[in-house]
Amino acid sequence: MMRSPSAQRGVALITALVVLAIAATLSAAMIWQGSLDERRTATLIQGNQAMEYALGAESWAQQILQRDLKKSSQGGVNLGQDWAQQLPPLPVEGGQITGHIEDMQGRFNLDMLTGASAAIYQAQFTRMLQALNLDPSIAQGVVDWMNASSSQAQSGGAKDDFYSRLQPPYLTAQAPMTSVSELLLVKGVTPQVYAALLPYVCAIPVAAAPPGSPANTPSSWALNLNTASPLVIASLAPSISQDQVDQIVATRVPNGITTSPLKLPSNSPGVGFNSGYFLLTVTAEIGSTHVTLYSLLRNSGGQVTAVRRTFGTL
Repeated sequence: MMRSPSAQRGVALITALVVLAIAATLSAAMIWQGSLDERRTATLIQGNQAMEYALGAESWAQQILQRDLKKSSQGGVNLGQDWAQQLPPLPVEGGQITGHIEDMQGRFNLDMLTGASAAIYQAQFTRMLQALNLDPSIAQGVVDWMNASSSQAQSGGAKDDFYSRLQPPYLTAQAPMTSVSELLLVKGVTPQVYAALLPYVCAIPVAAAPPGSPANTPSSWALNLNTASPLVIASLAPSISQDQVDQIVATRVPNGITTSPLKLPSNSPGVGFNSGYFLLTVTAEIGSTHVTLYSLLRNSGGQVTAVRRTFGTL
């Protein structure tokens, strides 16, 4: 049966429309894919650029610290020095850099909860938890998390038999913490508890006394009274009054203190006026890309070096 010319023209028109639709779809897909590739490339370039800016800021922070530590060889590390000043955002090509340095020896070191002087620091940490209105049994939970010498959980703590029943299950570290974020794995530490503790604690495994630690320190970690927060200072001993804490905070500005007004009992944590560890937090924003670098800087003989870097999380 022969089709009429008009029918044949209709079939040809439909075929042309189908081909045109397919071509338009393929063209749109290619344009979309090209746009994605372009965005991925731009993000990758911006990410690399931001990372280089962050590492550059780290080098700058090392130089500032080395200069301040050289000047403070006799007077200690304090909050009146250049390293402690909050700088405004620094504009760079395509974005900006923000950052600040914190003295880790102005915080409570969680890794002191195990070892020869563990009982002294457990008592201090318990006082800190009580001052923050947190469950004091968390102190024992942190001890059990790190303690490799015991397989039996203490009162309020937990060992592998507890963590292995969780979903997902995991085991205790049985080693000093390398990051404060490990706290989130410990029994009783919720995100709210973690947020409350974060400004006051650090996790730095210390094998030897940091530079500036007094010779009579009962452990290898000395709290810097020039930079410690009032809460951490008050936790050193039950006998410390608020007036004593206020006196330290008032007299250490702007040039720091070199003698302690506190009369601490012999079984108290060590205190000092120098610091060996600092945390640099720097955020580089390039276009829509943000890179945050956390760099742990150590002062060793006047030379400041990065001993640990993490991107995006502590």
